Amino acid sequence: MITNLYFRVPRRLKILAIFIILLLAAYFIVKIFIPEAKKVPPDFLKARQEASLIAGQIISISDNTARSIGQISDFDKNKQYEEALKLISQELVNNREAREKAINLSAQLEIMTKNISQITPISASQAALQAIGSETTLISRLITYNDYLVGLLEILQAKFLEKEKDANGKIPDLINKINGEAQAINSLDKNFNSLMIDFDNQ
Repeated sequence: MITNLYFRVPRRLKILAIFIILLLAAYFIVKIFIPEAKKVPPDFLKARQEASLIAGQIISISDNTARSIGQISDFDKNKQYEEALKLISQELVNNREAREKAINLSAQLEIMTKNISQITPISASQAALQAIGSETTLISRLITYNDYLVGLLEILQAKFLEKEKDANGKIPDLINKINGEAQAINSLDKNFNSLMIDFDNQ
């Protein structure tokens, strides 16, 4: 009965049916065996480049500050208070610069986030989203780091001006907190770069 039905179907319809079946088969083969072409908006790429550059500058400022704190400590031991106060003033300026860079970094991450929906394949967009999450956490830790740093510099300044009698009791705890935040910032930035390598390899 099925055979009879087959022979009753017009030849043109049979050809059309076979053509549709072949098209569907080709579609599924392409979908399964050929990876989806990668598509990344230009705005995302530009913001990513800027974000990487700004993050590198923030890390550089953080590293320089760590060295300056060591110098301030040496000036303190040698009773070179005038030199210590000058370096503290410079670091307070650097701290404001780091905050401004954090704002700029946040703006670039916002641009990247807005463009994620246009990234294909999905695995690439997921890698990008994870990377942005890591760098967003970095900004949060940087804010905490800056707060601790300002606190330390102000206490040191007050100590050298003889306005803070209990400075030595507060300094070690603040330095430990600053070092902890600095390590977290470095780790988060490395994670961002690693995830962006994964993104590039998608």
